[in-house]
Amino acid sequence: MRVSSVLATVLVLSLAALQPVGAFEFKPYDVATVDAAIASGRPVVVHVFAPWCLQCRAQETIFNRLSKDPSYDGIRFYRVDYDKQKEVVKALGTPRSTLIAFNGGAEVAKMSWGTSTASVLGVLDTVK
Repeated sequence: MRVSSVLATVLVLSLAALQPVGAFEFKPYDVATVDAAIASGRPVVVHVFAPWCLQCRAQETIFNRLSKDPSYDGIRFYRVDYDKQKEVVKALGTPRSTLIAFNGGAEVAKMSWGTSTASVLGVLDTVK
């Protein structure tokens, strides 16, 4: 009986490992990495985020819902820490709770403070 419960546990853990991961995840913003990604011409989305910001959290919730959608697989996502990366925030010239989309090496959309799914999709659809 003990062997069968061990096998059942192994099976459950194996199946959990096979579950699809999210189509995207936000990586920490690093100037050189993001600049290279933008220069490559590939789609890039930057989120200026503060953990205490209600609008940022609302956007994060929307992103969490969309993260399993494979249509976003080709987009690279980066998160600027509003509190710890003040020089990046200043260089971007944006407030917190801002999404910036780049495609073909150029900025194609920017949205601040939007907390609806439509407002987030409005930015994502420019690089999808």
